[in-house]
Amino acid sequence: MALAVKFSILTLVFACIGSGDAFFFLLKPLAELGRYYEDHNNLVQPTYTSSSAKKIPEYDFIIVGAGAAGCVLANRLSENARWKVLLLEAGPAENEFNNIPVLTTFVQNSHYNWADVAEPQNGSCWGMVDQRCSIPHGKGLGGSTMINYMIYNRGNPADFDRWAAMGNPGWSYSDVFPYFLKTERASLRGLEDSKYHNYDGMVSVEFPPFRTNLARTFIKGAREVGHKKIDYNGKSQLGVSYVQTNTINGMRQTAYRALIEPILANRPNLHVKANSRVTKVLINPNTKTAYGVTYSTNFRNYDVHASEEVVITAGSINTPQLLMLSGIGPADHLKYIKVPVVQDLPVGQNLVDSVVFNGLTFILNETGHSLLFDSRFQLHSIADYFHGRGPLTIPGGVEAIDFLQTSRSQPNGSPDIAIVFSTGSLVSDGGLGLRSGKRIKKTLYNKVYGPLETLKNDQWTASVVLLHPKSRGYIKLRNANPYNSPKIYTNYLAEEEDVETLLEGIKEAVRISKSPAMKRYDARVLGIPLPNCEQYELTDDNYWRCAIRTLSSTAYQQLGTCRMGPVEDLTTVVSAQLRVHGINNLRVADVSVVPTTISGQSAALSYMIGEKAADLIKETWTQ
Repeated sequence: MALAVKFSILTLVFACIGSGDAFFFLLKPLAELGRYYEDHNNLVQPTYTSSSAKKIPEYDFIIVGAGAAGCVLANRLSENARWKVLLLEAGPAENEFNNIPVLTTFVQNSHYNWADVAEPQNGSCWGMVDQRCSIPHGKGLGGSTMINYMIYNRGNPADFDRWAAMGNPGWSYSDVFPYFLKTERASLRGLEDSKYHNYDGMVSVEFPPFRTNLARTFIKGAREVGHKKIDYNGKSQLGVSYVQTNTINGMRQTAYRALIEPILANRPNLHVKANSRVTKVLINPNTKTAYGVTYSTNFRNYDVHASEEVVITAGSINTPQLLMLSGIGPADHLKYIKVPVVQDLPVGQNLVDSVVFNGLTFILNETGHSLLFDSRFQLHSIADYFHGRGPLTIPGGVEAIDFLQTSRSQPNGSPDIAIVFSTGSLVSDGGLGLRSGKRIKKTLYNKVYGPLETLKNDQWTASVVLLHPKSRGYIKLRNANPYNSPKIYTNYLAEEEDVETLLEGIKEAVRISKSPAMKRYDARVLGIPLPNCEQYELTDDNYWRCAIRTLSSTAYQQLGTCRMGPVEDLTTVVSAQLRVHGINNLRVADVSVVPTTISGQSAALSYMIGEKAADLIKETWTQ
């Protein structure tokens, strides 16, 4: 799209920013798209039988899912001109709104999100509609890199050494570090000579070019209470830093734009099909060999065969769903929903999902510092954006992150809490983005946060992330219809220790707010109690325990549903070579294979896993 046309479109959206009502009226259709898609997702597609599928030509490799790992694999495997590679993706291509970092909360309410919703929880999600938390994950060319907060965080070296110690040779930190570097093209001011970064990869990593004074003060305040300023992708992960993001000149860079668009025209052996939903992996039940997939597009089914391998890179929700639909999963469950069992494996078990407490909002005694949709977003902000600067480049308002250890952390240098600093609060987008995306009840929002919409004072939020939850969930099929969403049981906060760890993180965020640097703003915790926690004083730990169970939700970190490990470990689904146990020519290469918790973000992990998987596959088929 020409630059002038892009500018005109964004001008239309932001022209009325000065009057918030007009702005939100213009953005409401974007937010409502996701809700419409969720409501009609199970109705718009007919049910097909495999026998009705049309056969199309054979490929060497079929990759299911165009997220970060899938795009890496498609790029690396198609380097061999003799290999014919097909990349299938259920969703569409991106649009210009995807690319604007500050609109992240709105994009998560669009049709680029699968819009899955967890099953009702007893011990968490009390403040969400029907006590069901949303589970956002991306649907489109780029996968979750189309809708995430773009934060690039690899995790702690100790995380990967634990993987190797669990029976996964080749996955220690020294093993995977080169694969992190291989993808990265860093442009980080002040870190130009760091040995912990690479500067000639294809995926951009940079600091957002715009910073508020409030974010600078948060960094200073964290240092004043004893937290070092660090490169969290460097030698140590304990400390505070501005966020490093997968953006390029302030614009979101999806995996597809980074890894596929630059090569597609010059690689006739690589084919990409969007809006093509894979409904089944084709497996010979006698030889237990995968030989292709069935996918649907434009209301027709197609069978496509792979002579070498099928590689599933659909993520921690869709990958176990597809495997179970194909007969690979817990035998009792598959028999119950009448799916023929091909291989009895614990697919969908061991769901790990870091939770984030979103309810810690601070009110300041000043104005003009936070990212409310007001006078900051004038037409000059749009012009700044196209020149790689200005407030539109801040990813969903997130500017800084502080990694710390609580009294419950392991003595290995790995943090168990991250405090994510956001300029603004739940009301900064008028309730159309974050509140809607997280399914926060309107009654709760109106009582606690609604008054802030008319308050002139600035706000900032400390989102407290539990990096290593003890609680585990699982995923099951709703039925044998591939177009129905799976049942997701997150079991957030089932272990009391998770609540206590988050409570320590909240107290540390409050301590930072009282640092000498932040005292100039006279920051105070929002004093309106949550309706279901009013029996406690705000100074009582029991109030915050109640608040944690009310306003904690996903930190977009679903992992482990196709756990990696030796075949003797009956909790695992794939080997250290990412091969599905007991099935030939079928691999899983996404974050669903992660065997334990991590201190990083799933996007960085996905890029690394894709690179590692590409080498494993090349080693197999070039010998």
